Amino acid sequence: MNKNFHAMTTYYNIVYNGNLALEKGKKEVEASYMEDYWTVLPVERMAIKKAKPKTFNKNTNTSENSNFEIAEEKATKSIQKHSMFMGGKEYNPQIDEAFLLLGKARYYDQRFVPSKDAFNFILNHYPKSSTINEAKIWVEKTNLRLEYFDMAIENLVSLINSTELTPLESFEASTTLAQAYIFENEKRLAIPPLRRAIETAPDDEKRGRLLYIKGQLYSLLGEKDSAMASFDDVIALNRKSPRRYMIHSKLEKLRLQGFENAPWYETELSFQELTENRENRPFLDFIHYDNAVFRLAKDSVDLAIDKFNKSLRQEPKDKYLKSRNYFNLGEIYFDRASYETSGKYYDSTLSNLAQESLEYRQVKRKRDNLEDVIKYEKIAKETDSILNLVEASEEKRIQFFTTYIEKLKEEEKSVFASNKTSKLGNSRFGAQKSQIGGGRANTSEFYFYNITQKQRGEESFRKTWGNIKLTDDWRRNPSRKTDLENDEVIVEEESVKPEFDPQTYIAEIPSDEKVIDSISDERNFAYYQLGIIYKEKFKKYNLAISKLNFLLEHNPEERLVLPSKYYLYKIYDEIGEVELANQWKNEILKSHPDSRYASILRNPEAYRSDAENPQNIYNNLYKSYKSGKYEYVLNEIDTYSKVFVGNSILPKLELLKARVLAKHEGVKAYTEALNYVALTYPQSQEGKYAQKRFEELKRNPPSSEFDMNPGPDEGYLLVFDFNKNNTEESQIQELKNKLEASIQDEQGLELSLNINNYSQNQTLLTINGLKSKLGAEGLAEKFIKNAIFDKSFTYFVITEENYKIAQINKNLDEYLEKK
Repeated sequence: MNKNFHAMTTYYNIVYNGNLALEKGKKEVEASYMEDYWTVLPVERMAIKKAKPKTFNKNTNTSENSNFEIAEEKATKSIQKHSMFMGGKEYNPQIDEAFLLLGKARYYDQRFVPSKDAFNFILNHYPKSSTINEAKIWVEKTNLRLEYFDMAIENLVSLINSTELTPLESFEASTTLAQAYIFENEKRLAIPPLRRAIETAPDDEKRGRLLYIKGQLYSLLGEKDSAMASFDDVIALNRKSPRRYMIHSKLEKLRLQGFENAPWYETELSFQELTENRENRPFLDFIHYDNAVFRLAKDSVDLAIDKFNKSLRQEPKDKYLKSRNYFNLGEIYFDRASYETSGKYYDSTLSNLAQESLEYRQVKRKRDNLEDVIKYEKIAKETDSILNLVEASEEKRIQFFTTYIEKLKEEEKSVFASNKTSKLGNSRFGAQKSQIGGGRANTSEFYFYNITQKQRGEESFRKTWGNIKLTDDWRRNPSRKTDLENDEVIVEEESVKPEFDPQTYIAEIPSDEKVIDSISDERNFAYYQLGIIYKEKFKKYNLAISKLNFLLEHNPEERLVLPSKYYLYKIYDEIGEVELANQWKNEILKSHPDSRYASILRNPEAYRSDAENPQNIYNNLYKSYKSGKYEYVLNEIDTYSKVFVGNSILPKLELLKARVLAKHEGVKAYTEALNYVALTYPQSQEGKYAQKRFEELKRNPPSSEFDMNPGPDEGYLLVFDFNKNNTEESQIQELKNKLEASIQDEQGLELSLNINNYSQNQTLLTINGLKSKLGAEGLAEKFIKNAIFDKSFTYFVITEENYKIAQINKNLDEYLEKK
């Protein structure tokens, strides 16, 4: 009697209500799931949450979905109150159902380890349960979520092959096995279990989903006919399965045809039918997108732009779809040289991509590179327009600016008309509106209380009547003629406004040859940079060729000629235009036989390891910098900066130059050099480092004030000052050798010797480790007495901190004056 009571109470009350809550929670999970049609759909509609960091103040057992919490509570209540586990045996036959409910509730709440424990409890304690096969399947479902794919596949294959399963159990086992193969990227192995699952599917909604997944797998395997057949099966279900599967199946079939080879009329008609069907409105974002891709493949670019924008106007929930729309529009406008517009579309693309994705990084790199394109295209456009006007005849100049002035006048008229309309709207009559339904008329301030309208009125009055005195009968008063003779004068005055006179603009056209040459050089350098950017960063070879050819046709600086020819050779070589590549190669070998580029063309393999390789040159210069050969490094950088125009090694050389200037000329020169690197190469790593360092120095500039009253713990240096113009290097080395031998004899002192470059013509030899000023001066006198050095040598004592300030700011003379 107790057994029957507990069993009936468990099943028909607690577990029943728990299962109702579980089903309600499952529907909410499925409804909130956002399908990703860009990849193979998962068999189960459930978004897996990212792992959150552990917190000590949150109860980890609390469910995010109240329905699953209710289901878990019901299952727990059944077990705690109605279990009859006695003598190693359970007498309530419904407790295994409670454990199954408990495991499912935890599974959908994505607490997979506790879920697996509940299912394993059934396997371990209820081996003869009617739910044993279902429990085994759910154990493997949790194994999938825990990423034990191999274990799940092995166990499921064994279960399917060795056990007689009910149709529902067969469906669950087959779908789980198919999903395991998909996770393992074993697409072909996933198809047989999918077929079994389709045959045993409990409803058409699940059958339609599995058929669509099967079509996707065949499509990825390249088996178009099988994929088409599977998508046809989805379409044949029509209203029996969700419409989303049917629409995406039709779109997949259109893609499988290949948009490049698809017949225009039939394909466009298919898209039109999909668009015009009112039931397809929720899917217009995907339909318009695919239509745009089709039109793009057929080179109907304007039609494609229209469809991409229509897709975006549907406000798609799929963020990746939005990113593809924006990216394609960005590519179109990039090809049309509308770089600012293209950049905006790339920005929108990035805002809809996951930052950790490879695609995000690729688009981000392209967007960053676009900054240089926008910059140099703007320079090229402005300088081209100026130089065209310089070369134009007087007649063409007047014609050009007359057209421009006409546009200005039209704009002024439209502004005046809009102001007039707005004034009418603010007038007594214009403000009258219907007040039906409790509306209120649009009232405005009194004219003379409105400062803006008052100023406009005064300006309009002056334009019409001039600056006249306030007198009686002012309109007919003859005295007014001193300021304004007649209406014809007004017309004449307006016609000679500076902004409406072509000569105003013509006078601004440069005529000085130096200025014109400067503009021409700026234009040519911009074209050179654009040619390199299009080749190296965007692989837009046609654009690169046009820019470099234009440059060579317009008398560029000598330093740009040879690199431009070399890059034209490289472009033609890369795109397989052998004849043109050989033309440029022969041109370089003939006209520039002794150049670095000619040596590269003669023996490209040797160049890769040759000392003339830019990276090798930089490495050698850096070693020279570390060894203190600052003058040599500066001279070499100035030479190679001209040789390596457009090469990626240039920002490295410029940053190295900034560091050498810091040693030679101090922090001011270093800051200016950093600013140059940051502004000239903003997208390079060196440019970004220079910008960061520049901002740090601006925020916290190093002190230039000397401490003339140092504390008792301050360290001191004995400094010997050598002017390189008056002192041989051998003399400095001789003194250094004598001092090194002498300081070793100084017992109780830990002294060291250093040679520092102060400036290009000044070297400082320092003895470090002295504890006091008197001690330093006494040591100098001792060395003079012992004839280590002569009194003619310039020397002084300075604290370590003041020496650092002098080296950073190069203001040693200021210190010596104060001393």
